[in-house]
Amino acid sequence: MKNIKLNTSRKAGFSLVEMLVVIAIIGIIAAIAIPNIGNLNQSAKDATAKRNAQTVASVLNAAVAAGASLGSPADGSAIIQLAMAGVSPSTGAFAGKTFTSGQINSTEIPAAAAYLSWDAANNQVKYVPGATF
Repeated sequence: MKNIKLNTSRKAGFSLVEMLVVIAIIGIIAAIAIPNIGNLNQSAKDATAKRNAQTVASVLNAAVAAGASLGSPADGSAIIQLAMAGVSPSTGAFAGKTFTSGQINSTEIPAAAAYLSWDAANNQVKYVPGATF
């Protein structure tokens, strides 16, 4: 029987060119992905502001429907402060019940206020989702 000797002088591993190609591909993927991560943070902040504004408008409009008087809030921030403090109808089935939105983080109030306005003609809080801040 013949002895066959295998060539084992070649070492396993990656060449420099292969490593450079992989690093270049990872760099391209990172350059595409990093700007999108920043947009995700802003999208989350916008969604939070809209959700807070919707909650405030819903709560205060329910209070008005139950017979509460909101006066005439000057701007979105005043509307939010009114909702956080709570509003109680003085007459009707809900007299003495408090309608409140709960606390909203003070850093989130200006963003949510941009989506709110007072409609004096209809005596209601308007939520305008297309507003920008």
